Amino acid sequence: MPAKKNAPTSALILARPGRLRDSLGALLTSMPQIQRVNSAEIDNKALELFTDPPPNLIVIDTNLMPNRLSSTLEQIKARWPQARYVILVDDVRQQQIAKAAGADSALLKGFPTAQLFATIERLLQLRPAK
Repeated sequence: MPAKKNAPTSALILARPGRLRDSLGALLTSMPQIQRVNSAEIDNKALELFTDPPPNLIVIDTNLMPNRLSSTLEQIKARWPQARYVILVDDVRQQQIAKAAGADSALLKGFPTAQLFATIERLLQLRPAK
């Protein structure tokens, strides 16, 4: 079912508490097309809190699961198949794994803020994913 143009957009940041998560939260909150931003670590109990409404955009820091990137992304995508996924990776190998596991975008850490904004804007225009 296509999303309404002015349907509220929510984002979920999956990252450890700290500077990165706080910065992502501030950046996403500043985007007018995103009305709600939540954050959590990858934990089934925590993820259950974000079901209504389901997130349209999920930003994941690979530091949460560096050795389980593929399986974790597939598990989260099964929960929210229509969300768009931006994965923040440490290296090209992780970038390839994220793309193969179905990430809509995999950005190498150190990316310019403008690139993150452009990526998110592009993905939100394409929603829903399925």
